[in-house]
Amino acid sequence: MVQKEEMRQVCRRFMDSVSREISGGPAAEETVFGTCQTLATLEQPEAQEALTALSRVIARQAAGKDAPEVLRFYLDSQFGAGESEETDLLEAKLAALCGGDGAEAADSAASGAETGSAPKISVIITTYNRKPFLRQAVESILAQDYPNKEIVVIDDASTDGTELMMEESFGDEPRVIYMRNDTNRGPGANRLAAFTAHGDGEYILFLDDDDYLIDSGYFSRAVAFHRSHPGLSFVAANVFLEYSATQRLQLQEIGLSDVTDRRAYFLNFERPGYGKPASTLTTLFRREALIEMDILHMNMVNDASIYLRSLLVGDAGFIDAAVGVYRIHGNNITFNLSRDFLVRNLEEKRTIRNLAIERYNYKKKEMTGWFNNTAYDTIVYYLRNSAKTKEDYTYMYEWTHSNCPEIYAKVKQEFRTRLIKKQILQVPLIRKLIGR
Repeated sequence: MVQKEEMRQVCRRFMDSVSREISGGPAAEETVFGTCQTLATLEQPEAQEALTALSRVIARQAAGKDAPEVLRFYLDSQFGAGESEETDLLEAKLAALCGGDGAEAADSAASGAETGSAPKISVIITTYNRKPFLRQAVESILAQDYPNKEIVVIDDASTDGTELMMEESFGDEPRVIYMRNDTNRGPGANRLAAFTAHGDGEYILFLDDDDYLIDSGYFSRAVAFHRSHPGLSFVAANVFLEYSATQRLQLQEIGLSDVTDRRAYFLNFERPGYGKPASTLTTLFRREALIEMDILHMNMVNDASIYLRSLLVGDAGFIDAAVGVYRIHGNNITFNLSRDFLVRNLEEKRTIRNLAIERYNYKKKEMTGWFNNTAYDTIVYYLRNSAKTKEDYTYMYEWTHSNCPEIYAKVKQEFRTRLIKKQILQVPLIRKLIGR
């Protein structure tokens, strides 16, 4: 296994080689990527996977897609090489390749926001017992170069000192509003409460407390995109998935068109070719669209439902830039769903189906198929990631049989073996024999 310091030296040597190879005029993203991959094969086998991932980040930088600070963030977090002579040289060579377009575009958008009337962005952060993550999330928003922003933190009765941290760190920050519940109400209810109380910006961003932004110019770019494409429901971008157990970053590229048709995206949401952005950490929703899609009466204000309702009233916009980090650490809410949470989620999607038919002229037959598909995906996700006991499985089988009989047999067949295994593992002697 390559040790940390050795990996840092490998990275610096690799960057030096890349800088010497890419000297010259503009080059296509895939050309740069190919060059980097070739150089990666010259390094020791244990380092090649990490260098191939770095090659994609470098190639995107050469194409002007990502801000320079994103490359430095990646180099620092993955290799400890964010500040080095090789990094400075590589950054200069990449800027020459893309002509500085990416940075200039961001600077132009920021300048326009400062000199004109910048519409307000309201950022709503729900939190519960994650004060170190929360601090980073808030700071990443305050670091945005966009001038007119306000952060609303709603604390779901944390017991880890979150209230004290917020007072000490942001008590004198006028752009940060802190709300606190006396009892735990759940993230969906908190998003709605914060939106109702303080979500008066022209654009709204819902941020989970364990995610954060890494491109300080993103808000400026997203607002400029909204202004150049009036009527979009939302604008989103790419992220890095951070696997906290290993600290490994994986680039998630949405791969959708700059402007994606609402109907096509709605009907195929989360199906091949129509992936969902990671959470809502990069997504600037137009507030008028949220009101039109009836956010104030949502049963479940979670990310999938917000996206689906938004697509009923407007197209989606995407910026091909990596701008944030979505943490995957085993304690994510989406890996620890309760049965009640899941059923409320499914009931919300059934409401969305009815809205599509009654208000937006979708056909009943196609929406029945749509609901069965989305219900199947939701139920399967729960049974794979969150179901713990026989009662969890039985409850979901009964709910599916009553509400989605068309998919009942398929769901039950898929998880029959898994349920049997869980039941066997509940026997103490068997668990002892296999060492679990």
